[in-house]
Amino acid sequence: MLASPVIMTCSSFRKIGWISLLSAPLGLLAACGAVYPEVSTPARPVPPGRHVEPEPPGDLLFIVFDKVTIPKQTRDGRKWDAVGGAAPDPFAKLLVDGKEIIKTPTESDTMHPTWPTQVRANYRIEPGAKVVVEVWDSNPIHNDPICVIKVDSIHDKASDIASELLCDSGARVELRVESAHPKIGLGFAYELQSQAVKITKVIEHSPATRAGLAPGSEIVAIQGKQVKDLDADEIRSLINANGQTGLKLDIKLQDGTSKSVELKESAMYPAVSEGITFER
Repeated sequence: MLASPVIMTCSSFRKIGWISLLSAPLGLLAACGAVYPEVSTPARPVPPGRHVEPEPPGDLLFIVFDKVTIPKQTRDGRKWDAVGGAAPDPFAKLLVDGKEIIKTPTESDTMHPTWPTQVRANYRIEPGAKVVVEVWDSNPIHNDPICVIKVDSIHDKASDIASELLCDSGARVELRVESAHPKIGLGFAYELQSQAVKITKVIEHSPATRAGLAPGSEIVAIQGKQVKDLDADEIRSLINANGQTGLKLDIKLQDGTSKSVELKESAMYPAVSEGITFER
């Protein structure tokens, strides 16, 4: 039996890095053009007791489903699960303006799901958005609703105490809504190109954005040293070693103008869409 072919795309090579270039078909490399590895600056947890600035942005919230308590039976007296036991196999969702932004894994055979492996992250929700929480019983043929409830003014629920939402079915949802959680870092990613360093990503609420960095800009010099005279290890070392004391960069912007900036690691507030999550 023939093995299925491995399909690689240009983005695959970017994520894997230099090793993939050695085995890449020439035709694909030609189609992709030059492929370079992307490097993200470190994002670290905030040390206990450390005060961070600036304050969290108003359009980001940290949201987690803490727990749901489900009645033993449906409102019409039926068992939740006709196959495998009486307890349901629940999962939860949070929708913003009709778009699903959170979906937990399914937790089997339980009246008290906590979804310990759910993603923990900051979510971008504009004030005034329509927010709906849903809890479902997963079934092979079709999912059955356990709870559907509108959450009014979700930003007003941001606190250290989980909000309890009461459903018509008798289910109780404990939804933790907090101000956005911070990380400590610089907040940008870059490509190590041939004799050049291109900024590829910038976290919106980060020191990088506050210093004026933007995707597409080119780093010309680091700590006064010209990038063209440095190898990849020296570039990474200079960026990582000077983040806490002051990283000095000479930048060439996309419009051709140049400027010098200095940025230090401090609070940044990444959204889940920017690829950074939090541990339990």
